Amino acid sequence: MVELSLLTLLNLVGNNFCEYRNIGHDNYKSLLLAYSDASHEFGPLEVKNVIENSDNFKVAAIAVAAVKCPNYIME
Repeated sequence: MVELSLLTLLNLVGNNFCEYRNIGHDNYKSLLLAYSDASHEFGPLEVKNVIENSDNFKVAAIAVAAVKCPNYIME
């Protein structure tokens, strides 16, 4: 298996976050569901490892979400 990167994780989560928001979930629930999807696809320990070992995680996460669905991030 290819090692999970921060960009890969955030792109998947960003897409799923926007989809969950589009069907009516709030930001918090959408984020939790999107990370749950990532854990299912890549494995919870891989996702945890990327989160723990990534610098500037918050900035990168906000940037990806702002590009993918800015209407929900700017609320």
